[in-house]
Amino acid sequence: MGDERLAACADGARLVRHNGESSIRHAALARLAATDGEGSVEFTVRDVMDRAAAVGRDVELADVHGIFRHGGPNPGADPTELAALRQRVDLPPSYVEFLTYCDGWVGLDGQTDMFPIAELLDGPATERAWVIVEAYDEGSGWQFGFSRDRYVVIGAAESSLSVVLLDITSAPQVCWLTQGGVEDFPTLDALMTTATEYQLETLAALQADPWLGIADDDGRTH
Repeated sequence: MGDERLAACADGARLVRHNGESSIRHAALARLAATDGEGSVEFTVRDVMDRAAAVGRDVELADVHGIFRHGGPNPGADPTELAALRQRVDLPPSYVEFLTYCDGWVGLDGQTDMFPIAELLDGPATERAWVIVEAYDEGSGWQFGFSRDRYVVIGAAESSLSVVLLDITSAPQVCWLTQGGVEDFPTLDALMTTATEYQLETLAALQADPWLGIADDDGRTH
């Protein structure tokens, strides 16, 4: 990783921490418990993931120029591998459910990959993500306290600043680090619901303009 990338990560950490104040996040969390007039209708973790996968497929079909990253959920984790991981790390229920549903997810929000078990803890992508996280935290004056003893990196983007960390010691249990700040989520499915809201915004934008106003090499905007 180049010095420029690390510097960008450190600069990004100096931005204001959102602490869950984004309107998209509030809209996403509201979808987790819709009210039908008769009482609360709870969405299961699997409902959230099924919806995320369906929206991701729609975005992939609309992204005719391949601007975003796609792939969707992998098949569910091997039970033996999941059991071995749980012996090493005390995983929260929402993350166990996620790995049971899919052993990794490519392009959850059009950029960020959720890592498969084979990549967790010891994989090269995990280590690259930790370098970004530590540079980001250093740039913030260590205000976030992202320690390898407390967090596990469970996802990251290849070409943008986006890292998902699982807090294995206390709630809130999931942190999403991006150029815009750090957002905390009580569960993984809450983060996934927010990612789906971003995907829905992307879908609407692609349907309006498949080029998203991107200029070509001649400077022409499509």
